[in-house]
Amino acid sequence: MKIAPSILDANFCTLQAEIDSLSMADRIHLDIMDGQYVPNLSFGHAVLKPIKFSNQIEAHLMVNNPENFFDMFHNLNCSIISFHIENTGREKAKLLLKNIQQRGLKAGICVDGYTSEDFLDDEILSLSDQILLMSVKAGFGGQTFMKSVLEKTKNLRARGYRNEIEIDGGVNINNVKKLKDAGADIAVVGSFLMKNDFEKRTQLIKDFQAI
Repeated sequence: MKIAPSILDANFCTLQAEIDSLSMADRIHLDIMDGQYVPNLSFGHAVLKPIKFSNQIEAHLMVNNPENFFDMFHNLNCSIISFHIENTGREKAKLLLKNIQQRGLKAGICVDGYTSEDFLDDEILSLSDQILLMSVKAGFGGQTFMKSVLEKTKNLRARGYRNEIEIDGGVNINNVKKLKDAGADIAVVGSFLMKNDFEKRTQLIKDFQAI
């Protein structure tokens, strides 16, 4: 299983060292919140700009008007930009997916834990390089994993979706195999990983990747 650590729980006073401790991960997951689409506010482009990333990085935009953020995260050398369909609707989402891809990046669509995967029509599936399924309510860390994401993943595979499916929220070493068995490719792991010391993180990343 691929693993994408979320750095929300990182120590931002020593952020470069925190990022370096995750060098074995498949990618780094950046949770970007604007305090409007979701109540919480997270770090922004200015905090990340001086950081050197050895991993692939992806931006998960939990923001209003996500198109306003595309340039800054493109300039940060993100490989993947994903945004939430709940605050764009289907038609705008299709335009934004194409906009991201025109920049030479992979485009992902996010679905909140309380949104049905049926909201993604076949055209959106065909345009998306990645589907990010939340297994919690977007915008809050430390929530309980929603088992309904397993059926959502299976249903997307049954509809013929063959690109990456990423799961975000409440993922740990005890439930990640169920995600893989359901058809997921990559797991976003936050507090379960980041609240450990650097040495323990390395072993946990290996454990996830071995599944």
